[in-house]
Amino acid sequence: MFDTRNGRSGEGGEGCKPALCSTASTSSEGALPADAALIRAKKKKTNGVNCFSVSDCFAANDGVQMFRNMLRKADAEERNALLYELLISCDASNLEYAASLLEEVQRKRNAFCKADPFTSLPTPVALKILHLLDPRSLCKCMRVCRAWRTLCGEPCLWKSLCALPRSFRMCSLEAERRQLQRYTIGDGTILWKDAFAERYRLWCNWHAGRCVIRTFEGHTQGISCVQFDSERIVSGSSDNTIRLWDIKNGAIPGLGTMTLTGHSDTVRCLHLNGSRLASGSNDFTIKVWDLAVNTTWSSIACRRTMVGHTNFVRCLQMDEERLISGSYDCLLKMWSVETGGCTRTLRGHNGAVLCLQSDGATLFSGSADFSIKCWDERVGVCVMTLHNAHENAVTCLRFDNERIVSGSVDRTIKMWDLRSGRCLQTLDWKLSEGHTGVVRCLQVDAWRIVSAADDRTVKVWNLHSGERLCTLHSHTDGVTCVQFNDHQIVSGSYDKTVKLWDFSVC
Repeated sequence: MFDTRNGRSGEGGEGCKPALCSTASTSSEGALPADAALIRAKKKKTNGVNCFSVSDCFAANDGVQMFRNMLRKADAEERNALLYELLISCDASNLEYAASLLEEVQRKRNAFCKADPFTSLPTPVALKILHLLDPRSLCKCMRVCRAWRTLCGEPCLWKSLCALPRSFRMCSLEAERRQLQRYTIGDGTILWKDAFAERYRLWCNWHAGRCVIRTFEGHTQGISCVQFDSERIVSGSSDNTIRLWDIKNGAIPGLGTMTLTGHSDTVRCLHLNGSRLASGSNDFTIKVWDLAVNTTWSSIACRRTMVGHTNFVRCLQMDEERLISGSYDCLLKMWSVETGGCTRTLRGHNGAVLCLQSDGATLFSGSADFSIKCWDERVGVCVMTLHNAHENAVTCLRFDNERIVSGSVDRTIKMWDLRSGRCLQTLDWKLSEGHTGVVRCLQVDAWRIVSAADDRTVKVWNLHSGERLCTLHSHTDGVTCVQFNDHQIVSGSYDKTVKLWDFSVC
């Protein structure tokens, strides 16, 4: 669909070229000599034969272009006179060839045989009209002829499609910036059409559930958590280990598959931040690992162990200086990554803290007490509570500038207004083709939700409408964890496998 080869006119291009491709002015001032000759030909005849000769047109430089200009400017009577002169100047073989072309030309020209509105409209007006089209219609217009192809190829059209607020966006502004860098040429020009083509292909694949699946096996018990970046997947399991998987076939020298041991019970949660990894476990501890690797050495090792929780560590998030954790002891704790010491404890939940997310100033947490709490991290105070947010434990949540999205043991996903705390929408199995098992995990970006559940499926949803886009089937047991970016989903399951769903290669 997105053919970027220069010079290809597309289907029907040559048939439309004479009528649509000229950009010469329609002003009568400075008319070409051939135009004047055409006008005289209409009025001046000798012995019943027009004095104007078609050969005059081609005596000048670029005679073919002059002939096209004359056809475009002439009215119906003038065109008839010109065609008569052209045909009477042909020999038998020329006339036979012209006759053979009539049916094909008529078919291709169709509605454009008299005039094309886009060639007479000012370019800004034509572009304004084309701005109203969806990408598929715009691509169809590019196949009409060369003139339309040129108009539809204007970078401003594709730039505006890339900027649509709720469609064809990437997962973050940073991801969009990196993508546009790949499509920026030497003089700083951005190839907007090519950039949009990549986004549109991915968008179609996500909506259709079209992907290639890779399966990683090695854990001896179910997978409880996953993280990944462009080079590796990290998984934690009930077998007490953390495994690192090279997903770029040698991108990390010597990695292949590596196992990290240190926890004495199930690894329940992970957070990957550059070359550092944080892990939380049922052994009540949190560990921070250094994953730095180069071609000659490896410093992969546990650098910090944080002790303070009195029950299972269920969730955590780490940045450069700080780590926040939630536990079955009903507490949230903040830790210094540098020293490993606890800097603050947040109390308020009456059940296990099962999920959390922080943006540096605001912290949201979900609990087995069915509630969602919002905390001011600067003072450690709860500023809002959604009581009975679900009918059972809140297992996962994410938030952005507008909404909170939460999942629960009650098998539903709910969306909440961030400021008022009002429930905006509920996605369930009855009305929304939702999950039929416990919703274990979900992630959100600018336009989609990806969720995983005990029903063995991964589902993709439109964040704004709540529409289910696709359901992914491959795991043979409940799916416990999921992470995604613009190109891939990584999931882990009780079936002891990690799967990579790649939407970029279809």
